[in-house]
Amino acid sequence: MADIYLGVFPTGRLSGVQLTRDSIVAAAVEILDSYGLADMTMRRVATSLGVAPGALYWHIANKQQLIAAIAAEILAPALVDAPATQAGLPARLREAMLAHRDGAELVAAALSQPESETRAVVEKQLEQTLRGDEDLTRVGAASLLHLVLGATSLEQAQRQHAVDTGAELPVEASADFHRGVDLLLAGLRVATQSSESAPEPL
Repeated sequence: MADIYLGVFPTGRLSGVQLTRDSIVAAAVEILDSYGLADMTMRRVATSLGVAPGALYWHIANKQQLIAAIAAEILAPALVDAPATQAGLPARLREAMLAHRDGAELVAAALSQPESETRAVVEKQLEQTLRGDEDLTRVGAASLLHLVLGATSLEQAQRQHAVDTGAELPVEASADFHRGVDLLLAGLRVATQSSESAPEPL
């Protein structure tokens, strides 16, 4: 299981790193984990790499593109191999986002971008775990994705609040998430059975 982010200390400037798309993404992820999404600016990334902000734009056009690249990096471990069970992929997506501060918020921002390649990959893999007609699997995959993003965003906000204030961590978040996924999948199975047993129109 992926480590759940509970707060890290910044490690400082990444010195001696050749400026590439990958090095920019790596620096941005470090800043994300140390300071959060709100403070992950192009200027701050450039400073951590010891370059002028304009140097980044030879590799990444804008912050939206950077967010998309980070989201792909964050979700990559969950998407390497499609899980055997329907509930497996939602769980792996959640774990991947929990491993980074504001991970769910960042991924949601990336997947909301028009023509998001990462969203297409995630939804395709979710659809492949479902059974039913094309429309039902499409709606089911989108619903699962919305559940994963919403539940994980709330859980991360609660965890960060606990880190900042010393409050107790939410103990039921994981169990509630898995139960929610199971309930959604159960509903999809019922809908699939109803669709398959419906009489053909005359």
